[in-house]
This record gives sequence, C-alpha cells and structure tokens, in this order.
Amino acid sequence: MKKLLIIFVMSLCTMMTQNVDAQDWKKEYQFQKKELMKKISKADKKGIDTYKEKSTLRTAEICVLFADWDSKNVKENEKLFKKLKTYKDSANAVAKALPVREKEEVLTMLQQATNSLELALKGEISKQKSVDVDWTDLSLDGSDILYKDQPVFLADYSWKPKSDMTWEYHGKLDGFFMTTAYLTSKNGDFKPKFKEELFNKKESTAGFVFLNHLNPPKFFTDEVPDASIGKRRYFDYDIDHPATKELLSLLLKNTVPHTKDKKYSQLGYMLVNEPHWHTKKGEWDAGDVSKYTIEKFKNYLKEKHQSIAQLNEIWKTDYQNFDQVDLQIPIDPEWEGKPQWYDWCRFNQLRGNDWFDFLDEEIKKYDTNAKTHVKVMPHLFTNNGRTHGIDLEYITQTSDIIGNDAGSTYSDMWRMKDPSWQKHYAFDWRQLCMSYDFMKSVSPDKIMFNTECHFISTIRFRDLYMQPDYARATYWLATTLGMNAVQTWFWPRDKDGSLRKKSKGYAASLTQMPLVLNEITLTYADLNANGSSISELQKLRKPIRIFQSETSAIINEKYMDEVYAAYENVLFEGWAIGFATEGILTHQNQKDWDVLVIKNTPYVTASERDALQKYLDNGGQIIMDKSSIRWNEYKQPITPLSSKNITYLEKDEAVRNKALELVKEQHPFELKETLGEKNTCLWRYHKVENGKVLMSIVNIGNKEKGVHFNDQNVSQVTNVIDGTSSLLSFKIAPLEVKYIEIECVNK
Repeated sequence: MKKLLIIFVMSLCTMMTQNVDAQDWKKEYQFQKKELMKKISKADKKGIDTYKEKSTLRTAEICVLFADWDSKNVKENEKLFKKLKTYKDSANAVAKALPVREKEEVLTMLQQATNSLELALKGEISKQKSVDVDWTDLSLDGSDILYKDQPVFLADYSWKPKSDMTWEYHGKLDGFFMTTAYLTSKNGDFKPKFKEELFNKKESTAGFVFLNHLNPPKFFTDEVPDASIGKRRYFDYDIDHPATKELLSLLLKNTVPHTKDKKYSQLGYMLVNEPHWHTKKGEWDAGDVSKYTIEKFKNYLKEKHQSIAQLNEIWKTDYQNFDQVDLQIPIDPEWEGKPQWYDWCRFNQLRGNDWFDFLDEEIKKYDTNAKTHVKVMPHLFTNNGRTHGIDLEYITQTSDIIGNDAGSTYSDMWRMKDPSWQKHYAFDWRQLCMSYDFMKSVSPDKIMFNTECHFISTIRFRDLYMQPDYARATYWLATTLGMNAVQTWFWPRDKDGSLRKKSKGYAASLTQMPLVLNEITLTYADLNANGSSISELQKLRKPIRIFQSETSAIINEKYMDEVYAAYENVLFEGWAIGFATEGILTHQNQKDWDVLVIKNTPYVTASERDALQKYLDNGGQIIMDKSSIRWNEYKQPITPLSSKNITYLEKDEAVRNKALELVKEQHPFELKETLGEKNTCLWRYHKVENGKVLMSIVNIGNKEKGVHFNDQNVSQVTNVIDGTSSLLSFKIAPLEVKYIEIECVNK
C-alpha cells in the first residue's frame, strides 16, 4: 500500500512538473505573492490581524530557497533518499519530484492565506489578535512562560541557522553548548575558541545550556583510561567513576559563573542528552559496568538487605559475605522477574538518580537561581521494560523544568513496532499523552520543555508526504497536555537552503515539507492568541488517576501495557487524566483527585502498599481488580488492602462507569461521539464567565467522528479561531483540531 502511494504521488508530481513548466512557476509564484501582499495591505488598513498571513509569506520565501537548492542537487538528494527503506527503490524519482512538490506546496500555502484574508475582508470570518512574542522579554512563573504577563508557547527548531529571515516567525531560541572536550588541562584551561565564546557571548534571547558528555579530553583519558568502562551512547564515561565527577566539577566550576543569569540560560541547564544505562543482554546499547558500579551495587544490597543471610534467603544463594556477590552485567534475560533482577534494575535507576543530583548540585554551587532539566526519552517510561536505569518520576520531581524529547509516529520505516494502535487511531500517541500526563501529575507546577521534539521525524519514522493536519494535531495536543516550549528535530539546511554538513536524518525531514512547516507556525500563532485559555487547560484538575508502580514495571515485562490500557479506558470522557504513585500519594493533597484506578498491578513494595492504605484510611476511593496489590518486590505475600472504599471490578466498561460515577464534578453538558465503535476524540475544557466553556477537541482516531451536544444545555457553539458559528452536531475528521466556545444554559 505504501509503495502504491509513493508511485501515485510521484506520478502526480510528474504531471505537476509539466503543469509548472507550462505556467512558468516563478511567474506564478510572484503573482501569488503579490496577491497575498495586496490582501495583507488592505487588511492592515482595516485593522484586521495579518500576523499569520505574514508568517506564511515568510515561510514561502524560505521554502523557495529549499526548492531551488533541491532542483539543482537531485543527485545529492537521491543518495540520501536511498538511505531510507521507504524510498530506497524509488530514490531517483522521489528526488526529481521533490522540488516540484515543494514549489506546488508554496503556491498552495500562499493561496490558502490569500483566501483566508479574503474571507476576513468580507466579514465572513474574524481574525484573532496574534501575539508577536519578543524572546528577549520572557519570564517564567510556575508552570507558565509569560510575555507581557500572558502565557505564551515557544517553538523553534534544532540546528536552525541564525538569521533575521528565520528568526522573525520561526523561533529565536538562543543557547550555549559546553562539554568537557573543551577542557585542555586539569587547571581548568579551555580551548581558545570556546573561551572566547564563554567570556564574550552577547546576551540575546531566551535559551538553554546544553551540557554534552561526549569525547572527554585527552589529558583525562590518558590519565584515567578505565573511566570509559560503562560508557553509553551520548556520554563517553562511567558515571560511577570518581574521576568522572572531578572532571565535570572542573568544567562546571569554570563555566557556570559566566553563564549564570544570562538570557541564553533562562530556560535552564540541560544536564544530560537522552540518558540511559541499558543493562539487559541483547537490548539496544546495552553494555558492561565498571568495578565502581559493582562496588556501589554491593553497598546498596548491604543497606537494603542488612545481612547476607537475608540476601541469601531472598536470592536463594549461599554467599558468605556481600563481597562475594556476583551478578553478570549485562544481565541475562533468564533472571527476569527474579529477586536479583529486581534489585539490579532498581539499583540501576538509583545510581542514575545520583548522577543527576550530582550535576544539579554542582551547577547550583555557582548559579543558585539555575533551573535544570534532563532530556529524558519518555518511551523508556511508557514502554515495557526497566533495565535502562531511568526513573522518570524522580527525574521529574527533582528537576526545575520538565525536560523530555517526546515524539509520536504514524508509520515505522523499519516495520518493527507492533501496529495494534492502527486499528483505531491515526497515530501512535501512547508516548506523548501518557508521559505528559504522568509528568504533569508528578510536577503540575513546572514548565515543560521538549528540547528535541520528534513529532515530525525520528530515526524510524519519516514521511515525505505528511499531512499538515498531523502536525497541528500533535503540537496542539502536546501543548494542551502541558508543553510550554519545544525545539523540533530538525532544520538541516543553511540560510541559502543548502544542506548542512551533517546530513543524517535529512531525507524526508521537515525542511522538505513546506505545508507542514507552515502549519506548525500557524498552530503556534493560534495557541499564543489563546495563551491564557490554553494555560488553563494545562492546569485542569485530574480527578481520575491511574496507579503506576515501578515495582511491577520492573518485575512484569508487560506491565506498562496494562497501565496504558487503564489510561486509555478513561481518556476520552472529557476529564483530564492523571497518575498516582507512592510519591504522589505521600506528598500531594489527595483532594486533587476523586478516584484511583489500579489495573493488573500485583507487585508493590511495602511502602507503596502502605501509601495506598493511608489514602484509603483518609477517605480515598479505589477501583481495582483482585489480582493487584498481592506481593512485594520479591513475590512474597503482603497484607491486602482493606477498606469499604475499594470497589473490585474486572471489566473495562464497569471500571470506566464506576470511575465516572465517583468524579465529584459533573460536565455542564453531554458530549457524545457517533460514527465508529470506539471514542477517539480527546476533549478538554475549562469554564469562563457567563456560563461559557472553552473546549479543545482533537480527533486522534483514524475515522471521521460525529460529535453531538445535548441541545437542552448548549445554546451556541462558536469556532474560537475564526469566529464562525457551528451546529450543535458536527463531524470532525481524523487529526482535526477544533477549539470552540460553548454557551451553556442553566449551568
């Protein structure tokens, strides 16, 4: 099917080539551009907002440069398309068709912008007041980024060149890159070029400091060669080696005093890029660990088990002392689910936590106001398996900014992932939605910064013919779920449209998709025009919580599938959905939610079980199955939970109905989906004055859905973005986003 689609698109592009040649594309482009500029001038004189149309004009100008370069470099593009499994057999045809399609998309966006302004000039639609964000004048307040005391949302792109042309409408994120590779001696001396930038970099706009951990300096590797044992991709040293900490301390001591209180560090210090310590034999990037790690592990076992006799009883071993403990890393999958497996996986998380704490503390020695974050790969949380060493809850709780590089996909170039989501959904949203709702449950009062967004492309997912609606749906959805700033991966071209030297990942990436790039820009214009309202959606109370246990996640290889199923079961009912853990139950006010759902969570620690019991003793409500909360981390029986506030249910529909029954607040209207066997419209709303409600609806399904409001409670529905009225019943296409104002009766 995919090959047929590619052949069809290429045939279409061939026909377009003939059409473009016949019309003289440059002449047509200049004509369309002038027409839009005329409409902009008329609208400006009438006081109609033209920010979005001006941004489209700029996007068109940029993408014309891309198309010109691509038309002159077909062979270069062909080589790069051959590297993708999807386009390998048709690389030449795809490369030839690329500039033609780009030019056609430029004409399309110009025509769409012209049509929009024409409707506004006729009074058939209204234009919202746009926010031209000044990136030099931002402040951080709790979970908001503010411009002129109003919440705004920031969007930029990795590797985008610095120029007025790309800054005005496509983000102006600044930053600073530092790494131990720039150190030249144990005295803290730096390479001259880096020293010059560190001491003389001018303050400009908001940005973040990228702390890199690759290529430690030669003086270090010569002196401490064993510090590379236990290294992983993106960091070339052992986090448990004492010399590693000394090296990082040296770097931070001599840099942070110069980066503190700068605009370019306003959005924090990114401590680590995509950390992971995979230690399961045969999995991606798994490796060994150092003697320092093993020694630390033995000390951990000693502290946890107190005596070698206790350890032997649990592990079924006969060690004479803790020094004899011998566990081979990478760990063999045959140990999965056993006590040794649990102890190692949990320790692996804790040593990672120690590393993040160390970096955070070192930076704050020299910048007490610093905000730190970690570029976490959220799929390490939402997917099954826990041999990677990442404890998302701890990282989220202890970071000042919620960092991540969340992504989404709707295809897999490698065809390795389970496509079960395709039965109902337009894209695989599990990582995005689950992780964002989880992190905002852990730390609701922090901003969220996706520093390497993978909605548009990943190593496994790229589609040259991406629908612009997919871009709008993902960025809109992520923002309503808590994302405040994003740096999208990636912008691989220079100012003139030419390819950067690092071309990996370029083929079928963002800068070959003019309509997608334009749609992202327009989406952020709409988000910022409604900044205060979108901020309210981000802060919605989460009355239904899903219990998540890292204990069960470590022991049960399919546990996160169960958590996902419980989450999905209640996601489409109009309520913001959250999570609860031992930490959340212990440290947050349980009045922030009404009911806790526990599904197939058999293994918990004693402290997790006690936190759940205390929640019940304080009046909390739990819906759970009878297989949950049965054993501890070593599969030993534990005292069952006891309370009249526990409802035991097994079937999803019964769980969903009971959870909705226990939500204390009721919806001010009924919203029902029709067409299709499963609800797929993710809708959230907040109340405003005079009985009105502002609502976001995103159809993440793969089929058109009907939406119906109870007409006894709803008197009018208005499209917020263009001011047009809507029927109380309407259809919403796959990936369509609606942002509407609802007038309610007697509510």
